[in-house]
Amino acid sequence: MPSNPTPVLAINALSAQIGRQGVLRDISLEISAGDWLAVVGGSGAGKSTLLRLIMGLRRPARPTSGEIVFDGDRWDCLSPKAPDRRGIALVPQSPAHGFDPLRRLRWQWQQLARRKSPLSAADQNAVLHALGLPALAESFPHHWSRGMQQRLLLAMALIERPRLLILDEPTSALDPLIAAQVLEEVRKTAQSQGIPVLMVTHDLALAAQFATKIAVMAQGALVESGPTERLLSDPQCAYTQDLVAHRHWQTTFHEVRRAAE
Repeated sequence: MPSNPTPVLAINALSAQIGRQGVLRDISLEISAGDWLAVVGGSGAGKSTLLRLIMGLRRPARPTSGEIVFDGDRWDCLSPKAPDRRGIALVPQSPAHGFDPLRRLRWQWQQLARRKSPLSAADQNAVLHALGLPALAESFPHHWSRGMQQRLLLAMALIERPRLLILDEPTSALDPLIAAQVLEEVRKTAQSQGIPVLMVTHDLALAAQFATKIAVMAQGALVESGPTERLLSDPQCAYTQDLVAHRHWQTTFHEVRRAAE
C-alpha cells in the first residue's frame, strides 16, 4: 500500500494564552499537497490566533506548548528563534493589512511579481483576468472597493506559487455568490499547481463547497475534524451537529454550488 504523503504543514499539540487566559488548547492538524482544509468556527474560537502562530507571530497570544512543522522545517513554539515562513502566502481578512495606501497598485503588484513570482507577465495578467479584475493602471488602493482589494490580494498570493496558501476569511467583503466564483478560480489554480490551502472561515457553506477536510473549533479547542463529506453527513460532536443542522447554511450551500459551476 502507498504510504501517506508527508504533510506540508503539521501542527502538533499547540497551546497558547493571552495573559493568563488560554486561547488555544492542544491543537493538532495536518495539511498535505492537494488538501483544502477549512478551519470553521464562530467569533472567539481561536481561528485567527492559530493563523498568527503558524506565521510565527507571538502577539498578542503566547505559545505555551507545541511545535509547528512547515515543509520539513521544525519549529518548537517555545523557542526564541523565529521560524522561516518563506513559501507561505497569507491573504489577510482586512485588505488594509495587505497594501501600502501611499503606493499605486500597479507598483505594488510589480514589486511582488519581480521578487516572488516565477510566472511570465502574460500568466500574471491571466490570474488577474481569472479573478475578474481590471488592469491596475494608476489606481491607489482607496480607488478600489474592499471586495476588489480582497480579490487582488488573492491574485498576488497565487502568482507567488507558494508551498502553502493561507486564506483568513478571504471573501468577507464579497457577496456569497461572487465569493463562490472567486474561490472556484483559486481552487483551479491551487489544484493545477498542487498548492495546499488552509482557509479560516465562519461560513460553513463555503467550507462545504471547497474544502476537502474541515476542522471545527470552539473556545480555543479543536472539537472535530475529518473529510468534508463524512463530517457533514455524520458529525460526532454536539457543537458540529448544531452547525450542520442550521438550515441557513444548507440553503446558502446550494446557491454557492450553482455559482461555482
